[in-house]
Amino acid sequence: MKNYLYKIFLIVFCLTFKVSSYAQKLIVSGIVDDEKGEPMIGVTVYIKDNPGKGTITDLNGHFKLPVNRGDKVEFTYLGYTPYEWLVLKEENDKKISLKPNVKQMDEVVVEAYGTKNRRITSTGAVTSVDVSTLQTPATSISNMLGGRVAGVISTLGSGEPGKNISEFWVRGIGTFGYNSGALVLIDGLEGSLNDIDPADVESFSVLKDASATAMYGIRGANGVVLVTTKRGKSEKMRFTARANTTLSWMKDMPDYCGSYDYAKLTNEALWDRGEEMKYGQKELNIIRYNLDPDLYPNVNWRKVLLNNDSWEKTYYASVEGGGSLANYFISLNYSNETSAYKQDKHSKYYEGVSYNTFGLRSNINLKLTRTTNLYVGTTMNKTFNNLPGQSDTNALWAAATQLSPLLVPIVYSNGAYPKTSSGVGSVLSPYVALNYTGMTKNEYTQYLQTLSLDQDLGFLTSGLRLNAQVAYTSQNWFDETRSIYPETWFYDVRDAKGNLSGTRQSTRQTVAYSSWRDQYRRYYLQSTLFWNRQFGEKHNVKALVHFEMSDDKTASQGGNSGMNAIPIRYEGLSGQVGYDYGDIYLLDFNFGYTGSENFQPGRQFGFFPSVSGGWVPTSYEWMKKQLPWLNYFKIRASYGLVGNDRISSKRFPYLTSIGEDDNHITKWNGTGSIWETLIGADNLKWEQAKKFDLGFEGKLFKKFDFTIDFYRDRRDGIFQQRTQVPDFVGLWNMPYGNVGSMVSWGSDGNITFTQNLNKDAYFTIRANYTYATNKVNYFEEADTKYEYNSVVGRPWGYQKGYIALGLFKDKADIENSPTQTFGSYLPGDIKYKDINGDGVINSDDQVPLSYSNYPRLMYGFGGEFHWKKITVNVLFKGQGNTYFYKIGSGSDLGWMPFYGGQVGNILKLAANPANRWIPADYPDASIPQSLRENADAEFPRLSYGVNANNDQLSTFWKANRRYLKLQEVSVYYRLDPPFLQKSGISYIDLALVGTNLITWSPEKMFDPDQATSNGLSYPIPGRVSFQLTVHF
Repeated sequence: MKNYLYKIFLIVFCLTFKVSSYAQKLIVSGIVDDEKGEPMIGVTVYIKDNPGKGTITDLNGHFKLPVNRGDKVEFTYLGYTPYEWLVLKEENDKKISLKPNVKQMDEVVVEAYGTKNRRITSTGAVTSVDVSTLQTPATSISNMLGGRVAGVISTLGSGEPGKNISEFWVRGIGTFGYNSGALVLIDGLEGSLNDIDPADVESFSVLKDASATAMYGIRGANGVVLVTTKRGKSEKMRFTARANTTLSWMKDMPDYCGSYDYAKLTNEALWDRGEEMKYGQKELNIIRYNLDPDLYPNVNWRKVLLNNDSWEKTYYASVEGGGSLANYFISLNYSNETSAYKQDKHSKYYEGVSYNTFGLRSNINLKLTRTTNLYVGTTMNKTFNNLPGQSDTNALWAAATQLSPLLVPIVYSNGAYPKTSSGVGSVLSPYVALNYTGMTKNEYTQYLQTLSLDQDLGFLTSGLRLNAQVAYTSQNWFDETRSIYPETWFYDVRDAKGNLSGTRQSTRQTVAYSSWRDQYRRYYLQSTLFWNRQFGEKHNVKALVHFEMSDDKTASQGGNSGMNAIPIRYEGLSGQVGYDYGDIYLLDFNFGYTGSENFQPGRQFGFFPSVSGGWVPTSYEWMKKQLPWLNYFKIRASYGLVGNDRISSKRFPYLTSIGEDDNHITKWNGTGSIWETLIGADNLKWEQAKKFDLGFEGKLFKKFDFTIDFYRDRRDGIFQQRTQVPDFVGLWNMPYGNVGSMVSWGSDGNITFTQNLNKDAYFTIRANYTYATNKVNYFEEADTKYEYNSVVGRPWGYQKGYIALGLFKDKADIENSPTQTFGSYLPGDIKYKDINGDGVINSDDQVPLSYSNYPRLMYGFGGEFHWKKITVNVLFKGQGNTYFYKIGSGSDLGWMPFYGGQVGNILKLAANPANRWIPADYPDASIPQSLRENADAEFPRLSYGVNANNDQLSTFWKANRRYLKLQEVSVYYRLDPPFLQKSGISYIDLALVGTNLITWSPEKMFDPDQATSNGLSYPIPGRVSFQLTVHF
C-alpha cells in the first residue's frame, strides 16, 4: 500500500513540475498607446489575481512580462478604461490601445460621507485639494493649508517640536461661542490632521457652505475637512519607501544688548525719573572689560538656550495591491524631530528635547460576494515628547526674556547654579532648568479599529447601495517626570577676601517620580443608504439617508466624579435628495436631524435643512458651438440652517449645579451652607447658523480654471452668561442663555492657469485667497457709559485702547493737557486723546482701535514648471493687514525696556539713541544733541520699572504683522534608468524642498506669526529638506 501511494505521489509531483515548468516559458511584450497612437509612459501592467507580478511601461510605452498560459493581463492608467488581455500564446509585438474614460477624467469632488460627485453636478462650496501639492516634508498637514487652500485661514505660534502645529479655521471665526473650530474627518471618523502622513492621503476636501455641511448636523457648523486615505487596488503589488532629512535653522530672533549698554541704559532710566544712577564709572569699567563675570556677567541668554540649527528625520514605507478577491494597503511612518535647545550632553538626565512620532495604517477590502465588500481597517499613532524636568518649555522662554545679561552668570565660578532672589523675580537660569531639573516624557497613543460593510442592493432597484460601519477609538496619555532640583544661589557682593557672598535660594532636592494617565474611548456606529439613478438620457436622481450614533467617555487617573463620569452621546439622522437635468439644471435638498445631551428632554433634537441649486449654461449644445472657448461655467447658490450644540464646556448646561460647605458659619451662627454654583438655563436651545453662499466656477480655453465664492453666515442663540439680570432677583451667580448673535461674511476663491509648451514641458500658475470678517449683532454686557465702549456692532475680538497723540514735549505741554490718571508722567511720556472731552484721561476714553489680532485675509500664489523629469514648485504665502500692540496685550516684558525693573532684556533697537526719547540735559556726551527729545521716537522716556502711563494699550504701540513669505521652493527629479527597472525598482524620486525661506513684512523683529509674543516663544525656523522616494 505504501509503495502504491508513493508511486501516485511521484506521478502527481512530476506532472505538476512539468506543467509548472511549461507554464513559465511564456514571455509577452509589446507597446501600449493612447487614442492618438502615442506611446503611454507609466501604464501599470500586471497579472490579474497575482498582484505580486507586474511591471510598468517605459519611456517608449514598451512592456515585457513573464506569464503563464491562460493568465489575464490587466492594463490600467488613470483616466483610461482598463484593458484585459487573455494570454494564450507567446507574443513579442502585442499592441494595446487604451481608450479615455470620460467619466473618470471629469474632475471628482468628494462631499459628505465620502460621496463622489462630478464637479459639474456639485452644488456645494467645496474646495478639492490636489493631493500632490501636499507631498511636502512638513510637521503636519495643517501647517500646509493656509495660503494653499481657499477658505482656510491659519496661524502658527511656535516652532518648537510638538508645538509647531498650526491652528486653522474654515472661513474664519463665525461665533464667539464655545467652539469655532472645523470638524476633521478621516475616512468618516473624527480625527486630527497631525496623525496622518501626506503619502497616505487619497483625497482632501474642505466643505464650506450649508449645502455641503448640513448633513453633519451639529458637527459641521464651522466647516468640515474630509480626508480619505488610500486603499489597495486590484493591480500588481506596489512597494514605496521614503526617507528625508530636514535641517532647520533659527531665524527672526531679536537682538538684545550686552551688559555694558544695559548698564548705561539702567543709569539713564533711573536718572530720567530723578533717581540715583546704579552704576558708577568703576562698575562700568568692570562691566565693559568683563573683569568680574560673577557679579557683572555678560550673558546672551538666547545663545545659551539655543543652537543655530536642529534636525528632523522621517521615514515612510507602504505596500499595496490586490486581486479579484481582496485588496490591501499597509503603511508605516516614523519621525524624529530634535529641537535646537542647547543641552549638556554630559548631564545624566540628558535625553534631548524632541518630538517623535510613529504611525501604522492598514486596511484590507474583502470581496465576499459579487455584491458585498467587507473593509477592515486599523490605525495606530504614537507620539513621544521628551522635555526637561521642568516640563513646560514656555518657562525657559520666560526666563530667557526676564534675565538681563547683567543679572546672573550661566554658572558661578565656584560651580554654584544661579537663581535670582525673590526681590528680582526668583528666576531660575534657563540653562539650569534645561539641564539639571530632571526629565519628562509625555506619551500619547491612539488606536482606531473600523469595520465597514458595503452591499450593492441593485437586485432591489438599480443604483441602490448600503454602507454600514462600526468603529472603536481609544486614546491614552501617559506622562512621567523624574524631577530633581539643584541647590541654587544668588551672589551680589564679595567679602573682604574677595569670595562670593550672597543667599541660598533653594536646597537640593533628590529625585522624585510622578506620573499621570488619561484615557478616552469612543464607540461609533453609522449606516448610509445611497441611491443613484438615471432616467432617460438627461434625468439624474440621487438620494442619501444617513444614521449615526456615538458614545464617548474619558477616564482620568484621579477618577471621574459627578457628571463627568457619564458618557457623552450623540445621535443623528441626515439625508439628501438631488436632481440634475442634463448637467444643466441642478437642485439638492439636504437635512440634518440631530440629538444632543446638552439640551433638556423635549429640546434635544434639532432639524436643520438646506437647499442648493446650480445652473451650467455651458452644457447647452448651442453654447458649446457659439462659445467654444468657454469650456465650463456654473453658477450655484445655497442657503441652509446648521446647528451647533457645542456651546459650553459644562455638561448638561440646562441643569443647576449645587455646591455645599459643611464648615461654613452663617450669619445666624449656624454651620453648613449650600449655594448655586451654576444656574441652569431651562430654556436652552441650539445655536443656529443661517448660511448663504453664491459661487461661480469656470474654465476657459481649456487652460484657465477658476472658482469664486461669496458667503454670509449669521449665528443666533449663542450661549453666554447673562449680565442684565437685576440684583433684586437674588441670584448667587448669573445664569447662562442663548442671547448672543453674530454675523460673518467674506469671499474665497482660487484660479489656475496651465500652459503646455511642448510634449516635454508645461507650467501651471496657481493663486488662492480667503477673506473673512465678522460683526457682533448682540452681546449681553453691562450697561456702557458711551456707545463706543460697547461690543455690539463691532467685530468680535476687536482691540480697544487709547489714541496716542505722541509724546509730551515739555512741562508746559503737560500743564495745558487733560489730566492722565495712570500715575506720574513727564516730558517724553505718552500723551493721550481726551475722547469724551471731560478733561480727564481714564477708561472712558478707550475706543475701538482695530480688528482682532486674527488675520482676516490670507492668500497664496505660485507655480509649477515641469520639463521632462524635473519639476520645480514655488509658493508664496501672504497675510493681509493684521494689527497688534507691542505693549498692553500681556507680553510687555519682551519689548518695554526695564518693564520689570532689574528683570528683563533690552532690545538693541531700544539701545539705539535714535529710537528712544532722551532728555536734552542727560549727562552723556556720547549721545548727539540732534538725537535728543526726538518727538518721533519709537520708545518713550525710559523708566526703571513699570510706568503705568506708558504701559497702556494705545496707538503708540500699534504695529502691523501683515506679510508675504516665500513659503516653499522645491525641486523634484525622477530617476528611472533601465538598470533600475531590471533590479525591480520602477523609479526613484529625488526632492530638495525649502520652506519659510524669506519674509517681507513691516514687522522686522520677529516672525509675523509670533509678533504678539515679543520673543516669549520658540522661533519658527527656516527649513531645507532632502527627500528620497523609491517606488518598486
